[in-house]
Formats: sequence, C-alpha cells, structure tokens
Amino acid sequence: MTAGGMIDFDHLEKYVVGDDMLRDEILEIFSEQVCLLLEKFDVFQTDEAWKNTAHTLKGAARGVGAWSLGKICEEAENMIGAAPGKQEARATLLVSLRVMASDAIDEAKRFRLAAAI
Repeated sequence: MTAGGMIDFDHLEKYVVGDDMLRDEILEIFSEQVCLLLEKFDVFQTDEAWKNTAHTLKGAARGVGAWSLGKICEEAENMIGAAPGKQEARATLLVSLRVMASDAIDEAKRFRLAAAI
C-alpha cells in the first residue's frame, strides 16, 4: 500500500499471486460494486437495508484491502435501531464514506492504468 493509499495492494497480491489480469478484474469488479452500492445508500433506508448495504460494501472493501473504507462501513452497519438523530448521523457518515469510496475507486483505476503501461 502506498503512503496514504486507500488499497493495500500487497494484501490483494496474496490472492492473485502475480496474475495481473485477475488483479485488474478484481479491481474492476470492486469499483463497479462500490458504485452500485453507493447508489443504494440512503439515510432513510430501513435498518435492515442500511445494514445489508453497509455489510456488503464492507466485504468488498476488505476483499481488496481497502481497510479504511471497510472500517467506516463497519461503523455504518451499527447505525440501526431507534436512536435520536439517526438520519443525521447516517448522513454525516455517508459523506465520509462516499469520499473514501471515491478515493478507493480512483486509486484502483490509477493502479490498473499504471500497470498497463
């Protein structure tokens, strides 16, 4: 993982074992899945839908070594139940989550492009 990087490419390498095509495919699937899941996230989702979206995104993030994104998704998973200001708390977290997700997608794209050269 590069300093300040969003994705731990050493972690990912443990699974692809030098297969650049597999690595690129995993990063592309990750990016597509993250985009789809971000479209689903809504502060007014039912608790079950919110938790499922956060959980699925957490798994995708951890699968490629996007540890910070996975951690914030874990926080999101717990934003369920009857809590005062829940939607506001979700909205605040969702802003950070979207920024991290966008950064991870951008990093995956930059890595794939640099590897193609």
